[in-house]
Amino acid sequence: MISRLVQVTVVTLLALSLAACKMDLYKDLPEAEANQMIALLILRQIDADKQPAKGGQVTVRVDKTQFVNAVEWLRQNGLPSKTVATMNDLFPSGQLVTSPAQEQAKITYLKEQQLEKMLRSIEGVVYAQVSIAQNSSQNRHETPTLAASVFIQYSPEHNLNNREISIIGLIKNGVPNLQAENISLVLQPTDYRYLPSQPSGFLAWLGRSRLWLTGLLIVAAGIYLRPYLRSYLKRIRA
Repeated sequence: MISRLVQVTVVTLLALSLAACKMDLYKDLPEAEANQMIALLILRQIDADKQPAKGGQVTVRVDKTQFVNAVEWLRQNGLPSKTVATMNDLFPSGQLVTSPAQEQAKITYLKEQQLEKMLRSIEGVVYAQVSIAQNSSQNRHETPTLAASVFIQYSPEHNLNNREISIIGLIKNGVPNLQAENISLVLQPTDYRYLPSQPSGFLAWLGRSRLWLTGLLIVAAGIYLRPYLRSYLKRIRA
């Protein structure tokens, strides 16, 4: 009976210790994206796991001491990804008839979203924003002049300056009637926001192993106190 009680107590305390050292990083994520994030964090020696949430979504959790670096590693890799509007979002079935200007604004916004998603697929891109503008002409037969402004933040680990021409070509071919000279592109490297390096050697090992050491201490305490508990219970029963 006492042995069983000690086992249950040890398991419970270990579970509480493990749970107390983890905190939510991102919630309501698709499982595929959560797996991608966890894999990246594990490659960087960051302790991460996931928990199921409502609606088939999941929550990614990390060790409290690694929270800042986890956020930064994911940011440098453009994760979590930005939600992109779809055609069904902008043109739901059964909606009231809108004006041609409103329809054109929705189409332009959808095109911007698609281009941003395409740019974020480039290796090293952390953030991308595209804005498409056109002049208003009174002549319906005159083709409007289009212009595009593109802003890209990229990881310092990648040099995108030598890809400026290909990025401009990507935008030009993605928007009909858009000329390359009307595309403004700004490339900006992001800053690192990592915590200082953790101590090495024995202190680093001690920090990583604190949970196991806590568990071993609990088990040792249970084994040490077991004969005293038995003796105490015998005296009570007597």
